Amino acid sequence: MTEQLNLYQKIADVKANIDGFTKDTKGYNYSYVSGSQVLHRIRNKMIEHNLLLVPYTENEEITETKNTKGKTEHIVKLKLTYKWINADNPQEILEVPFFAVGQQDDVSKAHGTALTYAERYFLMKFFNIPTDEDDADAKQKQEKYNKASSQTVGVLKQEVLSFVDLMRSLNKEVSQQQAEQTFGIQDYTSMTEQQAVNTISKIQNMANKYKENSND
Repeated sequence: MTEQLNLYQKIADVKANIDGFTKDTKGYNYSYVSGSQVLHRIRNKMIEHNLLLVPYTENEEITETKNTKGKTEHIVKLKLTYKWINADNPQEILEVPFFAVGQQDDVSKAHGTALTYAERYFLMKFFNIPTDEDDADAKQKQEKYNKASSQTVGVLKQEVLSFVDLMRSLNKEVSQQQAEQTFGIQDYTSMTEQQAVNTISKIQNMANKYKENSND
């Protein structure tokens, strides 16, 4: 006899079988994983386990605002509750509170936008699907956490050497190693892109100060 899974075990199995996402939708100059793709990936497992996901809405609030062009737009805010129900044992229910906001030139569009985006973000967060790719500031995050590119490292090394040459031209004996210690460079290969860029900026600023002082 097949073991009967409880609600949490069924949800865990759905989560364990989520993979292979691709950024299939574009908007506001960035790409992201669409809600329909997430639903498509979990649908078969939900059917297999007789899982139901039912949204409930309440406390809907509608306000008006002006966009940058001076046109009226409607903002819809509402409280959402997503209910996971084990259809094999309907008494097993997991309620997850959520919130939705949508803004459009039409109230019905704003309502639809709120529900669509909320569903997508709920599923992404609930199943712990990485969402860096759908953030508007993804490029900044990528630069902050990614390893420094070979090109950036090359520029950084050249800035260090140029700084050493500058010091020597000012009759200051500074070795490359000393310069690297001064600017907190321990290992070029372990630096992130953002760290390397910041260090380049520090070196250039200090070099400019020495040049200004030498001209006084």
